[in-house]
Amino acid sequence: MRWLIVLACLLLPVAATAQVTHARGEFAFAIEAEPGFVQRVEVPLEWDPAAPGHDEPRWRYWWHDAQTDRRGAADHQYAEHVFEPRATSVLGEAGRFQVSFNPDYQTLAFHRVELRRDGRWVDRLVPERISLARRERGFEQDLADGLVSALVVLDDVRVGDVVRVSYSIKGSNPVLAGQVSDWSQLGWRNPVLGNRLRVLYDPGTEPAVHREHTDAEAVVTRRDDGVEVVVASAAMAAVLDEGDYPAWHQPFPQVQVAPARSWADVVAWALPLYPPPPPLPADLEARLREWARIRSPLERLTAVARAVQDEVRYFGVEMGENTHRPSAPGVTWERRFGDCKDKSYLLVTLLRRLDIHAEPALASVGRGRAVAGFVPSASDFDHVIVRVRLGREVRWVDPTQTYRGGAAGDADLSGYGMVLPLVAGSAAMVEIAAPAVGPGGVHVTERYAPAADAAHVTLEVATVYSGDAADGARRGAATERREERGRRYADYYRKRFGELDAVSLPVILDDRDRNRITVTETYLLRDALQAEGAARAMDTYADSLDSPSRLPSVMQRHGPLAASQRGRYRHDIEFHMPEGWSARFGQERDVQAVEGFAYSREVDVLDGVAALRYQLDVAGRDVEPGEVRTHVGSLRKVRDGLSARLRFQPPAAQASAERRRRLEALLKDTMKKDGQ
Repeated sequence: MRWLIVLACLLLPVAATAQVTHARGEFAFAIEAEPGFVQRVEVPLEWDPAAPGHDEPRWRYWWHDAQTDRRGAADHQYAEHVFEPRATSVLGEAGRFQVSFNPDYQTLAFHRVELRRDGRWVDRLVPERISLARRERGFEQDLADGLVSALVVLDDVRVGDVVRVSYSIKGSNPVLAGQVSDWSQLGWRNPVLGNRLRVLYDPGTEPAVHREHTDAEAVVTRRDDGVEVVVASAAMAAVLDEGDYPAWHQPFPQVQVAPARSWADVVAWALPLYPPPPPLPADLEARLREWARIRSPLERLTAVARAVQDEVRYFGVEMGENTHRPSAPGVTWERRFGDCKDKSYLLVTLLRRLDIHAEPALASVGRGRAVAGFVPSASDFDHVIVRVRLGREVRWVDPTQTYRGGAAGDADLSGYGMVLPLVAGSAAMVEIAAPAVGPGGVHVTERYAPAADAAHVTLEVATVYSGDAADGARRGAATERREERGRRYADYYRKRFGELDAVSLPVILDDRDRNRITVTETYLLRDALQAEGAARAMDTYADSLDSPSRLPSVMQRHGPLAASQRGRYRHDIEFHMPEGWSARFGQERDVQAVEGFAYSREVDVLDGVAALRYQLDVAGRDVEPGEVRTHVGSLRKVRDGLSARLRFQPPAAQASAERRRRLEALLKDTMKKDGQ
């Protein structure tokens, strides 16, 4: 009984007053009162009947508050979340809350975990129900970030309860040296009653604000103890996330606040992270001597880029200062792994040793060209690539992309939009243009040859990948056994035609210098031809056009639509008719052209060969909102023509003989069943 009483006492909620630290192995969190800089706002007792979400059936966000104290390099971030589950299906989500922080330079403190039921707030802050774990959610994507997650679990959460969680994280990555900004999302997929972003700076700081999809004004107050910036919004309706957006677009209202800086300030911060490197390992010096003997600068560049891309695997240990400070080039080479900045630093070092002008460039994979409109900060970027200049020609190389073919810099990196080259004197972002070399694509040729008695059909398939498509095919081939690939390829045609025999495993020919991969396959199809009275029919599908003509998940759209991968996609279907067969269709031609792509489909019958020829040229241009309706309508028409049923008329004698064979087979089967 005494043990039970002690246990019950341990599970009682702990008021957030004096600081109490709770360890979980090598990690810890604290429970304490809100920091002194925080200005709390009381949550309303009722949802405003005039506000969006009054009749919301699933989930409502009552209040979201983000406050940060940047004075004196305090880097103290406070957050409060108040939400309400309105349906049984979301109670699991409402009963848990997760916070991530980096224990190398940050500390976590919880202030409140409360639940309001029947108009009364009840304390639910139970330290024993908070666990800490280094989860490394990106490990399977070859990334270790060192983040620790605190998981708060609440008992007895019911529909209509209002949950409040507040916490703060103190500290920021020292390598950023203040080159950070504060972001807050002002709208979500669920209605929000109120939002606020509040940031405090040292006296004399001039703040800058970047807004997306909101007209919420920033209120700046200057006092003796600092500068305060507040951006608030109220009564926000749920935001429809249509998906399939270009990287530069996101649909949610959000705001960024940071001290006014220039891109030159970011360059000045970043350049010391890439100093003249220490001596390189002996084996790498030997490779440099080999590469130096290559006379053509472009071939020299290509040889070095392939070595860094293929021989140094991608793996990021982004902990502490390693989030932004690259490892020494020699270290990256010796351990044979590194992330984008490690591999870029290594590639730049090697190229400079070979008298090729190169420098790292900061990019944003997550936001593409939109980053150019942000308040300049080091934290705006999530990737590093390399700019190479061969005379007047500029080439862009991403050292993390493996199995590239063709010349270095032929790959299309224009999707990164705007980047910031790290070179002394640089003060502006630079746009990445699509390379001059053609984008490549996919060309499939299917040749069908029925036996004279139509008992089977021989199918020969030749697929040619070029450019970026060849790079993707090369990476796929490197991670799959021949037998697995053969089984997967054969199963694709089994799903279309039924039983078949694979004559041999697919044969792959890789011309890496020209960046062309050819795959050939041969099958005997047993059930491809279907009887339609005296006629025979076969279904076809132009699969190589399927992916680039994919329809968006949301058809009625208000936002832009991401373009398909730039390239030319061709699919030729040839049906070689046996002697005496005739096609029960004639010539056809369908041509469509809208901004961003051009499509053609031709059907012809000549010299015993029925041919369908498809071609789709994709410019790789994102579709602006005003053009989406026309674009999607054209895509639907393209997809309507990708499948076809080809009908043929065999000679009358052959049709009669085949009917007789089918009848005999049916009678034999019936007699066998009767005999059983």
